[in-house]
Amino acid sequence: MTTARPPATTRTGGVRGVELYTRVSLYLFVFLEPFFYLYAVTAVSNLEAELSVLAGVVLVTLGIAHTALCLATVHAGFDGPLTVGRRPRPVVVVLLALTVAVLAAAVALLPPYPGGGLLHDPRSAMIAVCGAATCGALAVAEPLRRVAVVGGAVVLVVVALRVLSGAEPVAAAVLAGALTAVFVLFWSSTARMSMWIVEVVRRLDDAREVAARLAVAEERLRIARDMHDVVGRALSAVAVKSELAAALARRGDPRGADQMDEVRTLAQDSLREVRGVVAGYRGADLATELDGARSVLRAAGVAVRVVGEVPDLAAPQVEALAWVVREGVTNIVRHSDARECRIVLADEPVDGAGGAGRGRELALTVSNDGVRAGAVPDVAAGSTAGTTSGAGLVGLRERLAAVGGALEAEAVGDRFVLTARVPAPAREAAA
Repeated sequence: MTTARPPATTRTGGVRGVELYTRVSLYLFVFLEPFFYLYAVTAVSNLEAELSVLAGVVLVTLGIAHTALCLATVHAGFDGPLTVGRRPRPVVVVLLALTVAVLAAAVALLPPYPGGGLLHDPRSAMIAVCGAATCGALAVAEPLRRVAVVGGAVVLVVVALRVLSGAEPVAAAVLAGALTAVFVLFWSSTARMSMWIVEVVRRLDDAREVAARLAVAEERLRIARDMHDVVGRALSAVAVKSELAAALARRGDPRGADQMDEVRTLAQDSLREVRGVVAGYRGADLATELDGARSVLRAAGVAVRVVGEVPDLAAPQVEALAWVVREGVTNIVRHSDARECRIVLADEPVDGAGGAGRGRELALTVSNDGVRAGAVPDVAAGSTAGTTSGAGLVGLRERLAAVGGALEAEAVGDRFVLTARVPAPAREAAA
């Protein structure tokens, strides 16, 4: 049978997909900086020929170098902090120094446009773009208060430059500073919000892993508690009666033999109780395993959906299907980065042997996304590729073969599909 596949947006790789998307987005955002410099660079054409060429070369070189430093800062900040203790990393120091150099070159080489707005003044425009790009790169991993200091300094430079030009009133200069602040805030907040989303996704993934480990630890504690309750009392009684039998034997009292008979009886009863407890864990009931699958997968942060009802089959076949659910869920928790699991029970018709009519079979399909590279077992060969889950699947194949069933396992894209089939009683033909 075929299993409905989720939308492509759910198969992007989980946390790694979000990180890759955010990293590429921030890189592309950095590459917008040179385009904002085009107006400022073209303004040098108003200068004298020799000075125009020199100013153009200097501004282009500084602009490209600043863009490269912003890209390096974003890359470093995405993978770790930009400050070690109170000392900034070298890439931050170089970026700030180059930002100051760009600001100085813009003031020294670009001609002022008296009376123009922010977008009509090449000096103010280049300073605003350079400062916004610097703040955006620092906002990836630096505290906001430090980014605010750099942004405030850029705004003050723009306002002071416009006031000192003497060509426009103070109100216009303040407006230019406000526009610069908005531009710096937009660039910084975009980078900061992107990193906040990545951090939230990372914490959710960590919580999912912790929940999965806690679910396994809780099950181990429950088993340990049950075994202690069953075996502890019996072993204590065996120890006491053994000491009594030894003391009676040393005195030549024939009652020592009676005590040893009781020890043997206690040991046999304890062994029987232990086997009963183990059988309770080893024995599998399909309805119980489906309920347990829902609980374990949800605790591990995996959305699970069960389609179909528990079939009316012989006990050995139901137990074999229950083992498929147990092993499949265990492999999902331990060997995948799944976010979604689907368990389907379907009654399907099959051709009868030798063409003598049609029979039925029950198909149980367990599918999940988040398959890790190299972690898909080869069931037919009885081997695994990078995981220990294959041995469990080979055991399932043997269990199913004992009741006339079969097991199929395949990877479809980033999904792993495990399908077990067992024969079902044929329905009575309609009159």
